[in-house]
Amino acid sequence: MMTSERTSAILPLSLLEAMRNLDRPVEDGLEELSTEIIAKRLGLNATVSAQIDRYRGLARHKTAVEPAEVGAVFELVNRRPDVRLVYADAGRRAGRYAARSVARSWRLALFFIPRRWRRRLGSRKAAVVAEELLGVRLAVDRLSARAELAASPANEVSCEFIGAAMSELLRALAGFEGAMVHEQCRAWGGEVCLWRSEAVDINDPY
Repeated sequence: MMTSERTSAILPLSLLEAMRNLDRPVEDGLEELSTEIIAKRLGLNATVSAQIDRYRGLARHKTAVEPAEVGAVFELVNRRPDVRLVYADAGRRAGRYAARSVARSWRLALFFIPRRWRRRLGSRKAAVVAEELLGVRLAVDRLSARAELAASPANEVSCEFIGAAMSELLRALAGFEGAMVHEQCRAWGGEVCLWRSEAVDINDPY
């Protein structure tokens, strides 16, 4: 994903949104926070809010950003003590954004076809979206899913972002329920980062 090519804006957008979400007080409203407290919560400061608005605009118009800029956001997340929570939240957000990039009429049509066809067609569409927006090679059959990334986004921990994103993307487009397990990582000496999942046999709610 982190290559010399430009990168989808949904990556930094999802990361910053997750930071802001986790930095929000659970009960108190922002109006009750002092300026000093807000300044200490990175996800709540004005710069992050401005960047979120900027990335939303770029994502809406499918305008990519430079990999170095995305890498800087990953490094910002990696310095947080709650880094795993940020990546889990951000990955799910990225997966939903990726799914929404598919035409709404196409997504709606998936709900009116038999489950086996929904999984087959939705998985194919998910594979296209995963490679276009996230640089991930995704392959899905009836019972399992496999995802490969030639270059990890930042380090072993940040790979959790991709696992969460692929799980959410497959759930949204193909009704595929199951966690993507990180089996191989470049940080461990592997040639690629690799995730696998087996589908959970449940009744399709749609």
